[in-house]
Amino acid sequence: MPKSRHLRDFIAIAHSRSLRAAATSLGLTQPAVSRSLQELEEELGVPLFERHARGVVLTPAGEKFLVRAQIASESIRRGCEEARQFQGDLSGTVSVSISSAAVLGMLPLAYPQFRKAWPSINVRFVDGNFPVIEPKLRDGELDFYMGPRPERELGSGYSVLRISANERVIMGRRGHPLAGATSLAELVDAEWVVSAIRDRVEEEFEEVFSAHGLPSPAVRTRAESMLVLVVLIATTDALVLLPRVWAGNELFGGMVEQIPVMESLAAPDIVQMHSAHFPLTPAAEHLSLLLQRAAGTPFTGAGGSLPAL
Repeated sequence: MPKSRHLRDFIAIAHSRSLRAAATSLGLTQPAVSRSLQELEEELGVPLFERHARGVVLTPAGEKFLVRAQIASESIRRGCEEARQFQGDLSGTVSVSISSAAVLGMLPLAYPQFRKAWPSINVRFVDGNFPVIEPKLRDGELDFYMGPRPERELGSGYSVLRISANERVIMGRRGHPLAGATSLAELVDAEWVVSAIRDRVEEEFEEVFSAHGLPSPAVRTRAESMLVLVVLIATTDALVLLPRVWAGNELFGGMVEQIPVMESLAAPDIVQMHSAHFPLTPAAEHLSLLLQRAAGTPFTGAGGSLPAL
């Protein structure tokens, strides 16, 4: 059976596509990394890389093994952290991706309590909607995702928990020339930005406008970062569909505002998801629970308090 160091070295080589770069990143000599790879290939009985003058490229067998190696390596890391955390060690790492609804409506309530409970934990927040972050979630790089439910079925590879209902609003810059609009029909020809919660850009608008018998607006700008989205809608005449928590939020009150049309704008439920291959560590589970409890306030922005665990 391959040893953990073999998996570590193989993953480093696969990511850097160079024995020398992998050795540098690991703090090892190139001969040591080369020997580790040779031992692994002899153990498996198949070549994992093709050697070229400019580096190495995974073979088909190597590509398949990389998926398994990353899962195994991540499982070992999480298992070690979990064992230590159950013994009272409050260190470790939690990596999550949460949508703007969770960032604005849950995080201000949940995160201060989490930091008090886990003062030594390292937390990494990854920006991006589900189509962007799914590979990281699937491979265990992320502990969990909290945001709009993906539109496509994902099979049994994920654990999915419904957190809250959701609703959209239309947001534009303060003083927008269409600020007085009262119906979707008045906004069909406006410039729009899509926040990319769907794999297909047009789908987000089609499901909203078609529900009211209207054609879908043309979409030419896609923002996969909340910062980019805020800058665009605050400095241009572009409009965007966003979770209701954005309306009246103190962070953006001076820059953007809701255009309150009469139609109800449905949105996917907010869910929490993690890979079925990677059970949550105690630290990740605690952060998830605090976010879930914050959702019960409901999405009203910062303020209020959470019940004790």
